[in-house]
Amino acid sequence: MFEPNRSAPEGGEKRVLGVRLRKYIDVVVEDRLSSMLFRGAIADVSETGMRVIADQYLPKGTKYTFTMKSPPNLSLRGEVRWIRDFERETYQVGVLFIDVTEEDRRRLANFLDLERRRLA
Repeated sequence: MFEPNRSAPEGGEKRVLGVRLRKYIDVVVEDRLSSMLFRGAIADVSETGMRVIADQYLPKGTKYTFTMKSPPNLSLRGEVRWIRDFERETYQVGVLFIDVTEEDRRRLANFLDLERRRLA
């Protein structure tokens, strides 16, 4: 399911960044500085960011590599923009993609377009 992204992050700024795809995608989260590696799930994704469900607390402003374990099978760098308690010792994490190559941006856009058409 797609929905407009009209989130108001903790800073209060309102943004409209397009359409987010509600699709669960397993993801591996890697912190290159500490060599920490753990699993999570993408709850929704857009061309500019995603919402991840994780059992680890990811501090706001930290940067990680997120590797999607199913289509679109991308490894993208992202910065944590917000984090909220979710359920049963898990967290919802808002991630803004950073340093995305043109090829990865194109692959993500194509994936979202295909899913949008498939669900229409």
